[in-house]
Amino acid sequence: MVTSTHMHFFRPLTLKKRRLIAACIRAFHARLYGSHADYRSILGREDLRDLFVQTIQAEAPIEPKDEDGEEGFAAGELGDDLKLASAFIRLLVSDGWIETAEDRVRLVTAYRFTRPGKIFAQALALAERPRERTRQRNMRSCKNALGAFFERRDVEDLLDAYEYADRVITDLSEDIELFYELARKILHDAHQQGSWDGFIEFVERRFRDEFSPRLVYDNAERHRLDIATLIERLRELTAVETRAIDDALANHAAWAVQAAPEGSVLFWLLDRMDEMVTAACRTKQPELFRAMESYVRRHVVLLSQSLFMDATGSGAALSTLIRRVGDMESAAQTRWLEQRGVALAPVCVALYDPAMVQPRQVTQRYSAEVVSIVPEITREERLRQFIQHAQERAFSLSHHEIVSDLLGQMRGHGALRLSELSVDDARQALVLLRAVEAARGEASLEVQRLEGELLDNAIMSGTDYAIRRRNVGHG
Repeated sequence: MVTSTHMHFFRPLTLKKRRLIAACIRAFHARLYGSHADYRSILGREDLRDLFVQTIQAEAPIEPKDEDGEEGFAAGELGDDLKLASAFIRLLVSDGWIETAEDRVRLVTAYRFTRPGKIFAQALALAERPRERTRQRNMRSCKNALGAFFERRDVEDLLDAYEYADRVITDLSEDIELFYELARKILHDAHQQGSWDGFIEFVERRFRDEFSPRLVYDNAERHRLDIATLIERLRELTAVETRAIDDALANHAAWAVQAAPEGSVLFWLLDRMDEMVTAACRTKQPELFRAMESYVRRHVVLLSQSLFMDATGSGAALSTLIRRVGDMESAAQTRWLEQRGVALAPVCVALYDPAMVQPRQVTQRYSAEVVSIVPEITREERLRQFIQHAQERAFSLSHHEIVSDLLGQMRGHGALRLSELSVDDARQALVLLRAVEAARGEASLEVQRLEGELLDNAIMSGTDYAIRRRNVGHG
């Protein structure tokens, strides 16, 4: 696990500042893989240093002053949080916890955990969250746990669903890192006279049995849609039910109450699950596809080169020449290449001058001039576009206008049903069709699905809904 190049891997956890260092490691792990992680961004040196400074300032007031162990840092670094954070970064990099990687897309240097560093950082993070358990970790488990919570209203099922959603991201991140690590090992394996046994074994066993089920896009997307449907139905709970669940969460998951912003803890957990599952399908899973494609493509290129070098027939002469040049000594190889370069120097590629490409015949030149003239917009065309624009705007209603109509029709009662809305004209029909959507997006309103009560009019038929002002009795 810990290689000979990092013999002092555990040294950061033995120094006097080990509590601060452990807190910084947990903060970095949470930034990369936690519930508030931004999976589309990377962490540069300044971002990592700022994260460590915030952690040091938050943990310093509760840090014991009489810890034993070596100091490990210069006196000038202990009095300044910025210098101490930079010293932590250097220490963790030198002892094998953190490594740098070049992001070829953004052309910046990113920081990430080494494989041993990630394993022990996860252990430190789990120590702060004792509810973590080892279970099956996939989207199906998240869906089943959410379904169980919807039926039984047991907050343990809700917290299980949150853990499963969190672990979907972690699993995909580990798979992506695995393929990048395999891609880095390809060149080393290629030097061993075409050693392809590991690649073939990986494809036939682990890829077929473990990874191929994860690549079925329809399967993952179906589970995501089922989870989204359950989350949407849970958002329709009444205010009384929501408060009861929030009270139960306060007793079972104090960490969620602290992490949630002002408002319902239930809605915060549902939003985070929706974000994590969506990020898994829309961000992490395509990234896994790209990592696998890069790994396989690199193997295909090396395999093609190997087959070409061993070819016979038409390609044998070129492969023989390449091997012969490769076997030359460095000086002889340079001299031979310079001689061939001098021989190829007179060769040049010329392109046609665009100014010389002109129509030769009179009819062709006239046609080109006619096409180049910008057509003039006539009065009839402007009138047609104006009428089309007016027709498109005739039935356009904003959410604000729909909410204003709903509040106006409540007439001080504080509540109404969809079945009570009038549908005498096109505008009222649009308000009816979009009332539930607009009310859910308005903070001052709440929506309840009335199971067993039907709505049937000339516009639509289905389950009736109740729309109420918040903090108003349900009658």
